[in-house]
Amino acid sequence: MRPAPAALSPLFAFLAPFRGLSRVFEPGLRGLVIGPLIINVLVVVGLAVAAGFGFEALLAAWLPSGWDWLAWLLWPLFALALLVAFAVSAVAVAAIVASPFSGPLAYRTARSLGHEPRQPARSFLGEMGHATTTALRKTGYYALLFIPVLLITVIPGLNLLAALAWFTFGSWVLAVELMEAPLANDGLAFSEVRQTLRTHRLQTLSFGAGTTLLAMVPVVNLLLVPAAVIGATHLRVRLPKNSLTHQRRGSA
Repeated sequence: MRPAPAALSPLFAFLAPFRGLSRVFEPGLRGLVIGPLIINVLVVVGLAVAAGFGFEALLAAWLPSGWDWLAWLLWPLFALALLVAFAVSAVAVAAIVASPFSGPLAYRTARSLGHEPRQPARSFLGEMGHATTTALRKTGYYALLFIPVLLITVIPGLNLLAALAWFTFGSWVLAVELMEAPLANDGLAFSEVRQTLRTHRLQTLSFGAGTTLLAMVPVVNLLLVPAAVIGATHLRVRLPKNSLTHQRRGSA
């Protein structure tokens, strides 16, 4: 029987993406890491260039003429918020684009851990169809969560909490995005994924926090999507069976 109490600890969840990072180049998983890795590199580099130009333009637009000295005071605050926002955005976009590769990677990882997913493995076209369908639902869900974060970011006074708001938002979004692949392999729809993760809210946020911190580390963030999918699968395998939404509903 699985050690459920240890598996559900926030510390285990926080360290799960680090565990995934250590397995990225294992022979049994390496072939499925290449696609997400290439996508991750392209997205991170592209958004980094855009963010650099965008930040300079933002300061130029917000600061009145002759107030350039204030930029030295705003840089640390803006840079911290931008770093978190950029890290979350880059990994989230890369994860969505690379989602056709995430399902097979989560599937193979689960089997290597002794867990046989409830759903049969999809073909690549099947993964593409699943990724397209869920991407629309995910985008709408993330957009709703983003509204209060945006308000905190732009309202004077409240924007002092922008970095914290972005970190919390990013932790949840990345956790949902990366946990979706292993949970979908067990037959959960996206609405059921969200409900299951809400049941384990602290562990979900802990996993997302570990992922967000790694997303802010240069070079490491290039490997993060496949590493976090592997880590998410480690976490999913240790969830008790009766905590999955559709299993609980089916047994009622």
